[in-house]
Amino acid sequence: VCMNGLTEKQVRNPEDVLALVREGERSRSTGTTSANASSSRSHSVFQITLTSPNGGPPRRISLIDLAGSERGADTANACRKTKQEGAEINK
Repeated sequence: VCMNGLTEKQVRNPEDVLALVREGERSRSTGTTSANASSSRSHSVFQITLTSPNGGPPRRISLIDLAGSERGADTANACRKTKQEGAEINK
């Protein structure tokens, strides 16, 4: 699977990981709907690959947050932009 816009960064400690998580949170797009006060309007993939200094096989942890896909009826009070985003997510 190929996804546009992905980046890969090397980290050395837990603080580096948390800094990347915060960076990702700042770039996320959210919108308010009647179903959810902070509905995610974008997908997010955060994958950590752990390597062993002893040369063992790498281990991966994947955290994936898919954009909200509220039904039109659930977004009755949402602005036009949020409704359009919801329609695009549901395609």
